[in-house]
Amino acid sequence: MMSKLGVFDVSVRYGKVPALTDVTLHLEEGERVFISGPNGAGKSSLLGAISGAVATTHGRIEMDGHLLTGRAPEAIARLGLSMVPEGREIFGSLTVSENLRVGTGLRRDRGAVEGDIEEIFEAFPILGERRHASAGALSGGQQQMLAIGRALMTNPKLMMVDEPSLGLAPKIVDQVYDTLVQLQEERGLTLLIVEQSSTRAARVGGRMILLRGGSVVGDGDAAAFAEKDLLSEAYFGQSKAQPKKEAAQ
Repeated sequence: MMSKLGVFDVSVRYGKVPALTDVTLHLEEGERVFISGPNGAGKSSLLGAISGAVATTHGRIEMDGHLLTGRAPEAIARLGLSMVPEGREIFGSLTVSENLRVGTGLRRDRGAVEGDIEEIFEAFPILGERRHASAGALSGGQQQMLAIGRALMTNPKLMMVDEPSLGLAPKIVDQVYDTLVQLQEERGLTLLIVEQSSTRAARVGGRMILLRGGSVVGDGDAAAFAEKDLLSEAYFGQSKAQPKKEAAQ
């Protein structure tokens, strides 16, 4: 059976500095996978390499059997991959509705756009209430919801989210994740999420891949990592942390 996403021996360097070294991982259709690790572990570089924003120096990346390596980000997006970047990168001078429409430029089914926007407003009611407001006036949590909504407007099959809880209050993070999981189930999405908190990942449920020093040092059930505190071992220890692998919840 073909994986949804396959990363094979991928390396990334910035000048002479290695960011990723021979990273290999796979995501199955509909899976929810968390990427965690200390600062400088290569988490954002990995997402950048998959999305085409960061050049690889070695290895290959495939999605649904299509080779992503060497393709432009726009071409990768057309294959059904969408990215919610760290820092959200919404357009503060545009309204909420205008930001959502930014994500529709690559779509061919333009007639379905308005209906999809209403679905986003149903998923995130506060965005619907503020649809005509300047996005720059939204709170951090509301901007994160908008960034997720904009990514969904490309009608993706695989969505990557870089640090969705960064700078947000725990209650808002709960709301963001609850909606992400609901949208995943409704749309059959495959999710790849950079998340620093093993506790948060365990609560949401799924698989966790740990990076340290640009290499994979652990791969298994997120709850097992949190329960056995294997995250600390993977951050600071020398051995590879490998909890029992289980199916994503």
